[in-house]
Amino acid sequence: MNYLGLDYGESHMGVALATGPLAEPLTTLDTRSALQLIKQLITEHNIDELVIGDCPERFLNKLSELELPINQADETLSTHDATQSLLHTSQSRRKNTEHAVAAAIILQNWLDSSRSL
Repeated sequence: MNYLGLDYGESHMGVALATGPLAEPLTTLDTRSALQLIKQLITEHNIDELVIGDCPERFLNKLSELELPINQADETLSTHDATQSLLHTSQSRRKNTEHAVAAAIILQNWLDSSRSL
């Protein structure tokens, strides 16, 4: 199973990918154009399910049109943990990758909790 993890933000959306047991940061998208790019990533990576943290209901409704299972996940401290894990990088790199790393944390936590059920 291939999973796409999403960290929704008002201006930026982090995206992570898991093709096995480990999630990895993939990219950061502009939220306004994210849906079209998510569709491309789903096709490109043969995504089976989506995992998303907190997001507005209207965005969830748009995602549901993709006809893939959508799993909402707890994103508590994901941005904080992402920032902490990037402290060794430059501030510009941190700003560009923080959302993708947060998406990977959300996805990894969901994968880990799903396996323990």
